[in-house]
Amino acid sequence: MKNRTIRRILVSFGLTLLLAFCMCCSMNRLQGYAFREQTASALLAYPPPPEIFADNWADVDFSNPVTAIIGIGTGIAKEVQIDKTRAKMDSAMQMVDIPEIVRIETLERGADYLHYRSTDDIEDSDYLFDIEIEHYGIDAKSWTASVHFKLDAKITLLDNRTTREVWRSCFKEKIPVSGEIFGLPGAAGNIINAVSLSRLKADQIADGLEDLAVQTADRIVRKLQKDFSKKNR
Repeated sequence: MKNRTIRRILVSFGLTLLLAFCMCCSMNRLQGYAFREQTASALLAYPPPPEIFADNWADVDFSNPVTAIIGIGTGIAKEVQIDKTRAKMDSAMQMVDIPEIVRIETLERGADYLHYRSTDDIEDSDYLFDIEIEHYGIDAKSWTASVHFKLDAKITLLDNRTTREVWRSCFKEKIPVSGEIFGLPGAAGNIINAVSLSRLKADQIADGLEDLAVQTADRIVRKLQKDFSKKNR
């Protein structure tokens, strides 16, 4: 009984912290603002390098001596394949400037949805997107687990004339990766794993990452459009 009470308190405390974080990160002061025929630019804070979010893909279970011996034997060959796959994924992520794609696509898709005019003139635009990317890369927790594209970012929209923040939202995107994203045939449409990635070329992975970055920017702008509509019905 005591353990259940403690567990409930911890869960409640965790939910309270999560709610407080979301409230601090999200802000919508778009009421009364207009975008049509206005100009907007986008500034990207210096981003971190891309990451591969993964546990040890070559783990061996040493609790069972028989399976451990088999695991070590097969693990040597698998380790070589894993190292090659990691190097290929690293190479692919270096080929694509994911943060810059997010910056450009957020600005351009916002122009499509909200009807402002995009500009590179950060000093003289009516609105300014301030984009801070904290983490991004490929999330593959194990050699056979489903692969996801991960990106954590905070996007702030400022009234550039007054420097007033009018909208802010934090995004913790974790998009499941399907075969089509990497140019695989339709039959491979299910979510893929690191084993599947190992069979691709670096440029195929790079093309897929570019598409995933575009999808992320689209989600950002759709959230902005939804919040704008909510405040200006």
